[in-house]
Amino acid sequence: MTFRPVPKPKFKRRVPTRKQRGRFSKKVREQILKDENYQCQSCGRRATQIHHVKPKGSGNGRGVYTNGMAVCNSCHTKIHDDNDLLRYWQRLYESEYGPDYYKDRWDDWSLWATKENLND
Repeated sequence: MTFRPVPKPKFKRRVPTRKQRGRFSKKVREQILKDENYQCQSCGRRATQIHHVKPKGSGNGRGVYTNGMAVCNSCHTKIHDDNDLLRYWQRLYESEYGPDYYKDRWDDWSLWATKENLND
């Protein structure tokens, strides 16, 4: 019996993988840092990182502008170590951007399933 591998599908994914959806693009990273004047939103020092306000580990943290927060390294560590601080920022972003601040266009497929968006 010979080995016959299954051929790779010849279609493009309609929805990016979860891993891809969790990454901030270079453009989004730069826009967040620029809009915050490269300052940490927590302490005011120079921001070097982008924090997912809704963490990727929760299964929902997407790499969208409204889920990104410019922070310095030490504040980033503090936020991840302190659940109360993490929830504080989540409440703040929810009040500023609405309850779906961390979602991307594929999270609510019914809103985006139009011909124009499927061809992106």
